[in-house]
Amino acid sequence: MTAGPGTAASDDASPGLQSERTALAWTRTALTAAVAALVVTRFGIVRRDLPLTVGGTALLLGAGAVGLASRQRHEAIRAAVAERRSPVSLTAIRLLTALVMASAVVAVAAIVS
Repeated sequence: MTAGPGTAASDDASPGLQSERTALAWTRTALTAAVAALVVTRFGIVRRDLPLTVGGTALLLGAGAVGLASRQRHEAIRAAVAERRSPVSLTAIRLLTALVMASAVVAVAAIVS
């Protein structure tokens, strides 16, 4: 039985697809964070809550940074795979973790206020 397009066996045949999937995942993460940040910012503006508005705006900037970094990470992963070295970036992991934690703090602040 041969593997067709889109199957696990055919995806494993091309290691370059890993970087494409990673870039798409980062883009989805940035888009989700941006939508959440816009909701929080709007909520802060409507309630005239300056800390919430500033927090939402900061999250929006962070989401934009993640979106821009996704393309750079895509190229870095492709180069690493081509050179047969690890594509892991501790800086990227730390930045994404910080964005998620900041989102959680702002969400809790929005719920509590």
